[in-house]
Amino acid sequence: MKRKAILSSLFILSSLFISLSSCTNSKENTIVVGATPSPHAIILESDAFKNALKNEGYEIDVVIYQDYKIPNKALNDEGIYANYFQHMAFLNNEKETYSYDISGVCNVHYEPLNLYSNHDISSISNLNISIINDISNIERALALLKANAIIDDYTMEGFNISSPNDYITTSKGVSISCIDSGLLTHVVDDGGVAVIPGNFALTSWGATKASEYTILSETSEVAGKNANVLAVKSKDINNDKTKALMAAFKSEDVKNFIEETFGTTVVYYYSSLI
Repeated sequence: MKRKAILSSLFILSSLFISLSSCTNSKENTIVVGATPSPHAIILESDAFKNALKNEGYEIDVVIYQDYKIPNKALNDEGIYANYFQHMAFLNNEKETYSYDISGVCNVHYEPLNLYSNHDISSISNLNISIINDISNIERALALLKANAIIDDYTMEGFNISSPNDYITTSKGVSISCIDSGLLTHVVDDGGVAVIPGNFALTSWGATKASEYTILSETSEVAGKNANVLAVKSKDINNDKTKALMAAFKSEDVKNFIEETFGTTVVYYYSSLI
C-alpha cells in the first residue's frame, strides 16, 4: 500500500512538473502585443498573421486598447512586449512628453488621412471642418486642407487647439474645430465634414462605408511618411521575438490579407527601421 501511495505521489508530482514546464514554455513562446481595434487588432488576430508568426516559432496574445494613451505606457512598463497602433510622429511626441524608452522597429501600413462627408459637397465656402485635437495629427490635417486649396495657409508655431482659426488663413470663409477623436465620425454621421485618421474611420464605419464617405485623400508620398509601426522597448530591438514579429509582418500572406480586407483604406507599406 505504501509503495502504491509513493508511486501515486511521484506520478502526481511528475504530472505537475510537466504541466508547469508546458506553461513556462507556452509563456516563453507567446508574444503579448497591444493594439487598437481596427485595422491593427484585426491584422494581428488574422489567420494570416498567426500562421506567419507560428512559422517563426511563436504565438500571439493580443491586448486591445480603446484609449490611445495606454499602449505606450503599457509597453514602457513592460506589461506588454510590443504595440502596434501608431505612426512615428505620435510615438516621438509620446517619448518626448513621457520619456518612454520605446523604439519603432518597422513600418507596416499606412492609412491615408481623409476628408469625409456622407453627402456631396457642392461648395467649400464657409465650411466648418472638424479635425482631431491630437497635436501630432493636426498639422497633417491642415496640410491636407492646404494641398487641396481648402485653406490658403497655416502655421503650427504656438498652436492652440482651443483657437485653431487663429493659425490658418482662408479666402473661402472656412473654419476649423479641433475635437476629440471619438467624436469625429459622429460629426460626419450628423451631416458635417471632418478630417479623420483612417483607423478611426475603419473602427466606426468599416472599410466599405469609409471608402464611400471619402471626399479627398492624402497622396501616397505624404501618407507613407505616417506609416503605422511595430514598437518595442529599445532594449528589445534585436530580440528574437522582435525579429519574429517583423518577419510575420513582412510575409506575403499578411500583405495579401491587408490588401484583400481593407482595400484602399489601409495600404501595406512594410519596411525595416532598424
